[in-house]
Amino acid sequence: MKRLLVLLILLSFGFYPNYNVSAMESKITYIKLNDIAYNRNLDGKFKTNTATMFQMGDRIAYCVEPGVEITTSYYDVYTDWSKVNFSSELKEYIEKIGYYGYEYPGHQNNYYYIAAQELIWKAIRPETEVVWTTGKNYTGDVIDISKEKEEILDLVKKHDLKPSFSEQSFKGEVGKTIVLEDENNVLNNYNISSSQYHKISLDKNSLSITFNENVVPEELLKITRKYYDDAPLLVYSKANSQTLSALRISTDKESFIKISNEEVPEVVEVPNTGFYNMAGFIGTALVGIGLVFIKIH
Repeated sequence: MKRLLVLLILLSFGFYPNYNVSAMESKITYIKLNDIAYNRNLDGKFKTNTATMFQMGDRIAYCVEPGVEITTSYYDVYTDWSKVNFSSELKEYIEKIGYYGYEYPGHQNNYYYIAAQELIWKAIRPETEVVWTTGKNYTGDVIDISKEKEEILDLVKKHDLKPSFSEQSFKGEVGKTIVLEDENNVLNNYNISSSQYHKISLDKNSLSITFNENVVPEELLKITRKYYDDAPLLVYSKANSQTLSALRISTDKESFIKISNEEVPEVVEVPNTGFYNMAGFIGTALVGIGLVFIKIH
């Protein structure tokens, strides 16, 4: 009621809330990457300069508008792509490149940063041509970052690979255990939600399910990807200035498995007495009559 009253007061004075407006601001800091220069051709223009890593507060960011100059020191901060006109596919792709770039465990060196930046530039503007050297204007030695780019792209390619048993249903006998092997070998990259009824355990590339002693309702277990941190995607935007982004994956979809249990089927043995003995006797007798008939003829 109090929030409604505040909103009515604001409206009475002509103030209308805009939920797309950032409430945060961040100052850009340039981290010079010594002995690394970019030499870039785009839109018929050549530009060369010492490469820099962009830090926005406590976050590392990448340029997402190749060829646009940085004209401000302070940026508005957004937690979505509302200020950038990219397709859904492009957003997903560059989020993954940034996630597996400089900040990914084991990638904390400058070559992974420029490798990710080049891949982002070319994803957004495929016609971008860039050569990295130890000096500006193609001077010094050419810097080969093919290994770093291949490593990032390999991780990007595998990112959407889910455990081979995901989105399937499994049924087992009460009190028994089944083991699901992940043929895609990615189970370590995922979390499996706990079960309300059954015992679930993970061992490297295997998921073990020990079913409840009693029959219980079918259950859905969520499969969600693990991340190396819980930092959000941030987009830094200001009119007439280069847009930057601290990239994290915001587009992953949950997967699942369904599990249920059932009673052990009862095995019924057929007794060899009564009607069944009579049937056997009749069958034997008919065979005998047939043999007699053959002999007579």
